[in-house]
Amino acid sequence: MANATAAKPNAGLKDHFTHLTSGKLQGLRQITDDNNRFRVLAMDQSNSFKKALRAMHEKAGKPAEPTFDEILGVKLEMVKALSPHSSALLLDVIYGARQAGATFSNPKTVGLIVRSEASRDAGIPGEYEAGWNVDKIKLMGAAAVKLLVYMDTEDKEYTTKQMKFVELVSKDCSKNDILLMTEELSFPRKGEDKNSPSYKSRKVKNIMESTKLIGPLTDILKLEFPANMKDDSDAQIADNLGKLNEAAIRPWVLLSAGEKFDLFTKQVEMAMKAGCSGYMAGRAIFNEYFEQNDAAARAKFLATTGVDRMKTLNKIIDAAAQPWNARYGITPADMLAPIKEDWYLGKGEKAGTSGAVKGDY
Repeated sequence: MANATAAKPNAGLKDHFTHLTSGKLQGLRQITDDNNRFRVLAMDQSNSFKKALRAMHEKAGKPAEPTFDEILGVKLEMVKALSPHSSALLLDVIYGARQAGATFSNPKTVGLIVRSEASRDAGIPGEYEAGWNVDKIKLMGAAAVKLLVYMDTEDKEYTTKQMKFVELVSKDCSKNDILLMTEELSFPRKGEDKNSPSYKSRKVKNIMESTKLIGPLTDILKLEFPANMKDDSDAQIADNLGKLNEAAIRPWVLLSAGEKFDLFTKQVEMAMKAGCSGYMAGRAIFNEYFEQNDAAARAKFLATTGVDRMKTLNKIIDAAAQPWNARYGITPADMLAPIKEDWYLGKGEKAGTSGAVKGDY
């Protein structure tokens, strides 16, 4: 598989990365593979985990509300089995961001991305998780911040509120010198579902417009697949992907949105050919874990099907994903050029001379 020719961004877009601050650049390197592509295991779900565990208990004839320890235990089990096959791991603050490291569940070579937003229903303006913010994510040593914003660009008032939240998080990330990955997500309105013609008719436009709005405020985009695999022709899908790639002024990764794995695999193949730089997936990989009959079967599912799915996605990334730097034609020399010998000095600060003149070190 060959990569599509990347859109030709202007010099200013290239400059965003050649002048990327040290903290953001280190974070970017930590969450990508050796070829500067993204293979991210998304484990930051909260409410969907609770829902899946409730259903699992119902199926077993033992209805029960999932406990904190149960949710945490499941997440750590998944992290141990699957994260060794990823370049980065996305976790939430409550059920894993600190615990995964404390239990040595994820490899040290796998970068940590931490969710910033509270888990809220679509259509409600976003806000930080209570008691949580970018300052704390930076202090805990994470490589990057993830922000999800539900978007309906036809609703101007709602969009304005969402973009104010994006601006807030973006400024906080700049202040803390930490990489920001922002995810847009479309949603059905009241009275619709994901199969409603009215929703499907505006979804692609919503993805495109959201990408344009969010792009200037983030470092990496996490985007939906801009088509309906059942209704759209291959030509239409390819056209939509090409337009999305042009709209994305930042490198972008494809989110799974809980799709079935076989369908998501096809989406990944098509997105990578269009210029995408990787994936960020969770439920498409592990959803059937909750359908297994007992703990042993669940562990076996992760060790076999789960790992195989990660390997399948990674083969696609190896064959076709576009490195983030290749999107702008950036070389190591380009990255080095802006870094002068006094790069570490703040405004008004001067370098000392005594050590340079008299010291032996």
